[in-house]
Amino acid sequence: MKKGIYILIVFFLACLNLLGQARRITGLVKDKSGPLPGVSVSEKGNPSNGVSTDVNGKFTLTLRQSHFIVLSSVGYLKQEVSVEGLTSVVVEMKDDLKNLDEVVVVGYGQKKKVTLTGAVSAVGGKEIRQSPSPSLQNTLAGRLTGFTSQQRGGQPGKDAASFNIRGVSSYTGNNNPLILVDDIEFTYNEFASLSASEVESISILKDASTTAIYGIKGANGVVLVTTTRGKAGKPRITLQSEYGLNQPTRLPKYLDSYGAASLVRESQINTNNLNPNPNFQPTFSEEDLELFRNGSDPYGHPNNNWKDLLFNKFAPQSRTNFDLNGGTEKVKYFVSVGYLYQGGQLKDYSVDLNSKYYYKRYNYRSNIDLSVNKSLDLRFDLFGNLGETNQNNASVDNAGVMFADLGRAYDTAPYNYPVYNPDGSLGYSVWQRTATGRNKNNLIGRLMYNGYTRNFANNINLVTSANQKLDFLTKGLAAKFVLSYRNLYSYERSMQRPIDGSGFVSHVYDPATDSYSFGLKEDMYRISTPYMQYVPGSTNRSVTVQGILNYSRNFGLHHISGLLLYNLNSKTAQNTTNPDYNFIPENFRGYTGRFGYDYRQRYLFEVSGAYNGTDRFAKGHRMGFFPSASAGWNISEEGFFKDNIRFVDRLKLRGSYGLVGVDNTGGVYAYKQSYTAGSGTGLFGLATNNSYSTVTEGSLANEVVTWEKEKKLDVGIDFAAFRQKLTGTIDWFNNNRYDIISTPGTVSSVLGQDLPKFNLGKTNNKGYEVELAYNDKIGTNWQYSVKGTWSVAKNKIVFRDEAPALYPWQAVTGQSIGAVMKYSWTGEFYTEAEIADPSVPKPTVGGRPGDLKYKDLNGDGVIDLYDRSYFGYTNLPNTVYGLTLGVGYKNLNLTLLFQGAANVVASAQGAVIHHVTTNMMPIHQQHWTPERGNSAKYPQLYTTALSTSPRDYYSDFWAIPSDYIRLKTAELSYSFGAKFLNKTHLKGLRVYTNGYNLFTWTKLDKLYDLDPELNESSDSLPYPPSRIMNFGINVTF
Repeated sequence: MKKGIYILIVFFLACLNLLGQARRITGLVKDKSGPLPGVSVSEKGNPSNGVSTDVNGKFTLTLRQSHFIVLSSVGYLKQEVSVEGLTSVVVEMKDDLKNLDEVVVVGYGQKKKVTLTGAVSAVGGKEIRQSPSPSLQNTLAGRLTGFTSQQRGGQPGKDAASFNIRGVSSYTGNNNPLILVDDIEFTYNEFASLSASEVESISILKDASTTAIYGIKGANGVVLVTTTRGKAGKPRITLQSEYGLNQPTRLPKYLDSYGAASLVRESQINTNNLNPNPNFQPTFSEEDLELFRNGSDPYGHPNNNWKDLLFNKFAPQSRTNFDLNGGTEKVKYFVSVGYLYQGGQLKDYSVDLNSKYYYKRYNYRSNIDLSVNKSLDLRFDLFGNLGETNQNNASVDNAGVMFADLGRAYDTAPYNYPVYNPDGSLGYSVWQRTATGRNKNNLIGRLMYNGYTRNFANNINLVTSANQKLDFLTKGLAAKFVLSYRNLYSYERSMQRPIDGSGFVSHVYDPATDSYSFGLKEDMYRISTPYMQYVPGSTNRSVTVQGILNYSRNFGLHHISGLLLYNLNSKTAQNTTNPDYNFIPENFRGYTGRFGYDYRQRYLFEVSGAYNGTDRFAKGHRMGFFPSASAGWNISEEGFFKDNIRFVDRLKLRGSYGLVGVDNTGGVYAYKQSYTAGSGTGLFGLATNNSYSTVTEGSLANEVVTWEKEKKLDVGIDFAAFRQKLTGTIDWFNNNRYDIISTPGTVSSVLGQDLPKFNLGKTNNKGYEVELAYNDKIGTNWQYSVKGTWSVAKNKIVFRDEAPALYPWQAVTGQSIGAVMKYSWTGEFYTEAEIADPSVPKPTVGGRPGDLKYKDLNGDGVIDLYDRSYFGYTNLPNTVYGLTLGVGYKNLNLTLLFQGAANVVASAQGAVIHHVTTNMMPIHQQHWTPERGNSAKYPQLYTTALSTSPRDYYSDFWAIPSDYIRLKTAELSYSFGAKFLNKTHLKGLRVYTNGYNLFTWTKLDKLYDLDPELNESSDSLPYPPSRIMNFGINVTF
């Protein structure tokens, strides 16, 4: 009996205990926009005890063993909330910004990654600032899928890379993407001049669902730049200062006087052996070669290392930025000023006129956000830059690019003349004056006295907007008005003496007689007076007006968003190629609409359309409609998926299809008849000096020509797993462009009339992109990250109106855009026996022992123009990739970015590679001989190129793969901790060193010692891209 009573008492107490622990909690879950439906709410430690918020964001949960609830929803940070002593709770969910791609910038707004149905890649300002390159687009390579860039040069102020989104689709027009900074259109040069410290994020829009709203401007993709804005709080002053050293990524190695003269002698002997002349004497005798070798006659047989004479090993670069960020809930501000100095590689020989390369840039920005009341927000942005670019007047052939002179034997042969004579005067030589046909004065003297050309640019922008919430009409509605003004003015000033060096004196010294004679000219006795030139530039103006209605609202578990936009833009600029269009406004007008719907962030749908056009087409053909539709399915939001595949945080399928366009008119009225004005003399009999004016008919009119169009299809997968540690995106796209603006090729020139532009061509561009990232921690002190990007875009000309090719291998239809016809090298060189054998096909010119041997494609026994064909890759890579590695220990961080390109060719000719015009290089020493045979690396040396000419007989001997991989960016940084900051009363202190283009591995090494992003068939050595090693400090007060 007692035992039974005890059991009843224990049972009763246990029930009381359970009743005491089981508590009923009610709550409301919301975000910044209002109540949130579909949020998972569960008891901590008991995940099976959970509910979801209803259509009004409310929930009721009975807790059994804990005082904490756990709230989670895709796109928001998971939260644990204590409810001890509470019966109700209100929780505001915070956006999950762990990764930038959780919220991305799209056209005229932002979208959560979870509800995005388009193809967008994004990178944050923090990653961009890891690169010390002064040009903004140079910082993006390897970081974004779909982004292809090629940096062709490194001259200060002119080192910005060209870039495309998902390759190219037009074979006649501009393939540049639309660039918008805070929704205002920018040019390429303005984009390059933006300071990285101003940038919050950059997004690239790639498919129809994200670009169709831009109508005739969206087909080439869109780059969206969001600048930094003020944040409420005490003023934060940030000072960033950097100093770096630049040097060329690659420069050719040249032979000394002995090596070069030996090869010149050999080429002359080889040429004479073809048709022996008994009176033949080579330029350099055996005695000359010995004097070059032993260096005993430095004035009669000089040995100049022009690379060391002309260029420093390193050039300086410095950058300083001062930022101010802060404000209240009413007024927020971000103010930034910056200074950049980029020095050139050229040594400073200036005497009275500055001949150095340099670039100076002053950036400024003021972003102010004003909250007038709870419903009205104003924005005032003033920003721009001042630029100054200086270059010498000493380079004769390539507009001040002294590297071009370094490559030309006629300008910088190592034996050309002594730089200085024994008496200190500038040296010269009879060989330079007479034998070369390039009678230009002493090159060092030209750098001393010839002066400079200096370009000045002033860019100023003003943007103001007002955003008015219209909740009194209907909740979630807002109206926005934007007005922007862009002004770019540039001009040129120069102070110069004649470019050939006739403004100063040089002398030829004869060591045998210890005497001097005239140098460049016989009648020169003193330095001439320099002359000044002023070339007024032009003002490039753009005015944009936008009116926008935005709508975003939840209806229970349903979310609806909408956009209506009116956009007006007018641009005026100088037209240097057609003065008839000087400062003639180019006007654009359009209407845009977008509607989006999602159910519980699970089922996603969006449609958009733009009706817009330009006055560059005829009336009735100016406007067009560009629609798109996209849909997505967040499979990970389905119950069957959540319950069974818990390690996957997000899995979304999406697809889009639409029509976009591009205006490839070049700024002219595409539909108008053109005329060409001219003049002449000699009219009416013997009066030959009478002048008269002429007008001739130019291109005919075509009033129905209109914009190019492109149908874009994109299918993608977005996923995240293991608590967002692993993230990825995979996209496949297929773009078909048609109505390409081009000139008919099937109309014979016998017509005698320039034809107008027609909408004729078609191309296809398709490929895929993969982005994978993994981030994790080891313990509490170590963290690491890996991110890889891989992008493939292969294009093909589907139709081009061309005259029927005599042979199918010469038809451009079916080829890649940018393909160039070339001869196909057999991999062999002609032998003496083959030259004597009439059955062996030979070129119509040339055909000497050791010349390149080509395939006779048409089998007619002759190598001529009909044996050229389209084959191989083009100068634009169809595959680009990047790999970012990061590791951190406490406050010490290391980041490495490797970037590369594949399936691309490059080549050179003339003064870059061919021995007849360039300075001799080690590759020329490996020329063909009967002993080397086909193992030779270079054709036999002769004094004429003939069939080995890289220009006249372009072949795949010269056009070779230039695939490469670079250590594009590396940064090592240390951020000081709280202890040090408290002692010094600083808010932040970071020291770092970073680099750009640090190491390069390339297939181009097979023939060229050049940077792999070289233009195809470069005939002058360009100013090479720079390797930068940089040191900096960032202090926040």
